[in-house]
Formats: sequence, C-alpha cells, structure tokens
Amino acid sequence: MSCHYAALEHESLLHLQGPDARTFLQGQVTCDIRRLSASAALAGSYCTVQGRVVCDFLLCELSPEHLVLRMRRDIRAASAALFARYIVFSRAKLEAERDDWRVVACWGAEAARQLQALFGVVPNGKYSACNGEGFALVQVDEAGEQFECYLQQGVAAEPLARIEAELQAATEPAWQARQVAAGIARIE
Repeated sequence: MSCHYAALEHESLLHLQGPDARTFLQGQVTCDIRRLSASAALAGSYCTVQGRVVCDFLLCELSPEHLVLRMRRDIRAASAALFARYIVFSRAKLEAERDDWRVVACWGAEAARQLQALFGVVPNGKYSACNGEGFALVQVDEAGEQFECYLQQGVAAEPLARIEAELQAATEPAWQARQVAAGIARIE
C-alpha cells in the first residue's frame, strides 16, 4: 500500500477564537496573517521581543473567527501563557486545554486520492488547506504526498475510522523522518 497514516500524539492544536483573532496574531508572529484563508495555511513561529523562538506552528483557519495553531503538545501551555499576556486587549480568546481535536499525518503516492475519497475535498499545493465540519486538511509538501489532518473527535469519527481501516498504520517517528527529509524544520 502506498498510503500511510500516523496519529501525531506529540502535536496539538491551540485554538484562537473571536472577531479579533487575526488582528491579535498580526505582528505577534513571523508570518503575514493577511495571507491566511480557508484555502491557505501558514507556517510560522512566535518569538520573544529579544528574538528567541518560543514555538513554531502551522496556522490553519477552521472558520473566519476560529484559527488553530498546530504545535508541539509539550509547549502548548507555555505558548498560550505568553500569548495570554497580550490577548486581554483583543476580542479573542485562547483555548489551550482543548483536546477534542486529533492531529493525524497521511502520506504516500496515493494520499491525495485517499483523502479525496474520504473527505470529498483535498488541498492542492504546499500549505494549501481545505476544511469542513469537524476536519481540516493541509498539504505540507510540493508533491502532494504529505498531509496533516485535524479531526474533531465525535464529529469526524467516521473519516478517522476509515483512515484507520483503509490506510497503512505507521509511527509518528516515521512521519517526522519524512518531514526532516523534506527539509521541514521544527523547533525541538
């Protein structure tokens, strides 16, 4: 089989919701939030005023007022605490404790076709994205063979069950090795 999946247990989503979610992030992070849309995710990082990287992330829009930053689970709380210092001035809120979404990686020559069959849509281009009720998909490579899937537990139970039934299970380190080979840098 040329399509694999791995649950990314070391990754999590930091939720940011509200009418000022975008304006809050603009200028706080290294990417241009104005380029974010339902069809375009952004890779970036959050740094201290001294320039020290606090976290790297992949930013995705679930809806116009609901953004998620995929980041390492072990730094989510600390990152949220730093964001929280400044969010008090915005009409936005952070949800750092939400664990009702799973992060799953899918890859292989047939990954795009399999995801299209499961979700009815698939991104087409590096950091392109698409979403629907209870899911978001982001293509993370140029070739269209590596994807991150964000799945809301309960709502996206059927697609998750189909991924587990139809794709070949792999490990999180296997996904990480593919990311390193593709030159996708992460802060450890």
